[in-house]
Amino acid sequence: MSAINPEGQKSSLTSDGSTDETIDTLVEVVKEQSEAIAELQRESERKDERIAELEEQLSEQQSESARERAEIKQRVTALESEESDEEPDSGDETPTPEAGETTIQEPETPLEDIVQLPEHLAEENLSANQQRARFVARDAHEYTRSVPAGRAIKSSELRRVLSAGEDGTVYSQTVSRVIDYLDKLGDEDVKVSETQAGERVVVFTDEMVKRIVAYHNRNNGVVTEGGATG
Repeated sequence: MSAINPEGQKSSLTSDGSTDETIDTLVEVVKEQSEAIAELQRESERKDERIAELEEQLSEQQSESARERAEIKQRVTALESEESDEEPDSGDETPTPEAGETTIQEPETPLEDIVQLPEHLAEENLSANQQRARFVARDAHEYTRSVPAGRAIKSSELRRVLSAGEDGTVYSQTVSRVIDYLDKLGDEDVKVSETQAGERVVVFTDEMVKRIVAYHNRNNGVVTEGGATG
């Protein structure tokens, strides 16, 4: 017949209690980890949805930009055609270019198309911000500074130019919209970047600026060296 050791029994009960506590602790840890994993999965799903949403928005914006450029190009072409039809006939003689006159390149971007629009047609057919973009591009050679990539102007400088041109306050949102139009309508001849301080910078290629200057020189009858109209 075995004797019962009260101390041993007490020791056994203490051991069983510790085991239960350990199991409960482990269960709680596993539960917390499962909840954490579930939350991470939900967060990952939210991020995936947000990425998909942003990609869709970007695609829509790119499509809208392409449509907008095409519409402006078509509108400008139609307006130029109407303007040409309204011009009086100059007679039966076919005009010939004067000796030494330089050949002017045709516009290569929608931005150059709107720069060459007659003032009254620009006012009637372009939005306020499109007219501002036209205003900046028309005299880009004066407002910009030379950089390796072409001719550049910062958003803060652009704001001052627009404010001076309108003799009033031009808000940052308006400046940003004008920059967007310059970027869209300028195609590959206009690039927009950011400084380390986060300020946007518009860069026109030298070739575009030269084409615009040449157009204005010809339109204003400016004679370049050698007697040619530039």
